[in-house]
Amino acid sequence: MKLSEGQTTQAREVVVPGEKVADQGFKPGEGVYRDADGLYSSLLGVVERDEARSVVRVRALRGQYIPHPEDIIIGKVIEVGLTDWEVDINSPYMAKLDARDAGVEVDPITVDLRRYFDVGDYLAAKVVAFDRVTPPSLTVMGKGLGKIRGGIIVSVIPSRVPRIIGKKGSMISMLDKMLKVHLVVGQNGCVVVQGSDPDEVAFAVSIIRKIEAEAYTYGLTDRIKEILTKRYENQNGKDSTGVASQRRRCKE
Repeated sequence: MKLSEGQTTQAREVVVPGEKVADQGFKPGEGVYRDADGLYSSLLGVVERDEARSVVRVRALRGQYIPHPEDIIIGKVIEVGLTDWEVDINSPYMAKLDARDAGVEVDPITVDLRRYFDVGDYLAAKVVAFDRVTPPSLTVMGKGLGKIRGGIIVSVIPSRVPRIIGKKGSMISMLDKMLKVHLVVGQNGCVVVQGSDPDEVAFAVSIIRKIEAEAYTYGLTDRIKEILTKRYENQNGKDSTGVASQRRRCKE
């Protein structure tokens, strides 16, 4: 099944459950199963073929976030226990952050964990383990992990997060270099935008929304780069014009 033609951007290949996505020369990845004469999609999504590794996968157009070990997520503390925190990670599964995985040596009698993270706090954390039987285990011990201070949370469809990050981090690297804000991207569909200028924060949010809406179209990175380049070239042009005119007035 293909998206409607006549769009301004070319769409990636969208398939339905049971549709053939590759021959036997490929290995099945996420969202793909093997049958007698080839590989087939198990869900409604976009086909991704890794020619180098001979792997084909189908990324769901929509769907809830399912944790995987090593995922970096943004979570919200919803309950503080004696030895751990319960964390909402935008998933059907509530996660647990044990005090030991926060670097806290805890004595339940004398230590109140709310000193470290309280209900309502947002955390950047890493999924340590998950087996669909016990709650996902988190850690905040690592570079860039821990309590998030300031910023706004933007919720996106979790399956669109890989496009915000980009192949080998290409998109997020470009955004970090060109946007005048700091981004923290969680693979669970939560993006933190931190910045002191409300206009720049609002612009960054609009860019994230555009990436989310056009995630399955070709040439997206180039289009985003063009938008960013034009914005900041115009801003620099205005700034330089203003400085030049001020200098002329001073000379007069």
